[in-house]
Amino acid sequence: MSQHLPLISVYMPTHNRKQMAVTAIDSVLAQDYPHFELIVVDDGSTDDSWSFLQQRYGQNPKIRLLRHEQSQGACAARNTAIAAAQGDFVTGLDDDDVFYPDRLSSLMAAFQPGDSMVCSGYLWHYGMTTKRRFDSDAIIALDELLDLHTLSNQALVPTESMRALGGFDTSLAAFQDYDMWVRVVARFGPARRIGHISYQVNAGHEAGRITGSPKRLQAHDDFVAKHRALMSGRNLQNQAFYRYSMQQLPMTFSQLWRSRRYGLTRLKLRYYLKQKFSWLSQLRLKLMQKGWRGFFG
Repeated sequence: MSQHLPLISVYMPTHNRKQMAVTAIDSVLAQDYPHFELIVVDDGSTDDSWSFLQQRYGQNPKIRLLRHEQSQGACAARNTAIAAAQGDFVTGLDDDDVFYPDRLSSLMAAFQPGDSMVCSGYLWHYGMTTKRRFDSDAIIALDELLDLHTLSNQALVPTESMRALGGFDTSLAAFQDYDMWVRVVARFGPARRIGHISYQVNAGHEAGRITGSPKRLQAHDDFVAKHRALMSGRNLQNQAFYRYSMQQLPMTFSQLWRSRRYGLTRLKLRYYLKQKFSWLSQLRLKLMQKGWRGFFG
């Protein structure tokens, strides 16, 4: 019966994270959707990840293991998997995240003719607590998407669409998924987002990440320059606000008031209050990452 269902190819890059990769891979093997393949690309791991994965999964007919001898980056690894995919659709998983058992079945059930792609809400796991993100149904057109990345970092996309666009842009240091979905929507039409949570982002081990680093800021400049011809004045203003927030710059009430004409009012108000009461925001983040014991330990 499963052969009558569309084949879904799941791509997963990994690098020196064999234990996390096991958890991610096993979450794919636990899917209630029967017709899938998992393509794991070891991106030049320098530990024993490659031999470990071969020994553990090399005989599993659902899994194909590929390797870059030298690390080329996660996007290059994803593109290697997409080039090798045999499925009608592709979707991704990062090696530190997990699928819930109905991940593939819920995305496939939601896909309708005319959709360029389907994504879902997801759970952001801080370490001790979690937060639901984008857990509402929506149809996202290009103009809205250029205001703010309101899709997930992973999505179900027809394989040929990804190949027609050349896959992920390996020249971008960040925003690769945002860039990919902008190109998909620009070429193939609106995206569908379902509120159902079926993906978990495990961010607790990345607590030290600096989202406003020069590398990320340059990547944002590159992203905006790449898509500037598609952006309206409102889009550019909202991208400027996003860059402002990445740098954690204080926002005055007059700035908040002036920016309301460009939309995203609730997001900007939350940012204003976060900066106004920064000590409270920092306390909240520590509690979410470590809990009360970790905070006082």
